[in-house]
Amino acid sequence: MQVTIQSDGVDINSDLETKIQRELQFSLSRVEPHIAAISINLNSVTNIRNHCDIHCRLTLEMVNQPNVVIEDTQINLEYVIDRVLHKASRAVERLIFKA
Repeated sequence: MQVTIQSDGVDINSDLETKIQRELQFSLSRVEPHIAAISINLNSVTNIRNHCDIHCRLTLEMVNQPNVVIEDTQINLEYVIDRVLHKASRAVERLIFKA
């Protein structure tokens, strides 16, 4: 499974990248055989109060299934990643195990 992490306006150091990789493995371990590739895009966006939020878009390229795309925006980087991964694991499990 290939993982691509891209960012625009968000600093990603090696510790954060390692943490994201671990959380991906933990969150998606049950459905990993059904996933061909994972793409994470992190962007810094300004909200209506002139504060920076982090927008995360997670795309899962599935094997013999349509792609799963999950998006969320939060203030905290770790929180947005956790939410997106949680939503993605639920969506993939619904797609695979209820089909």
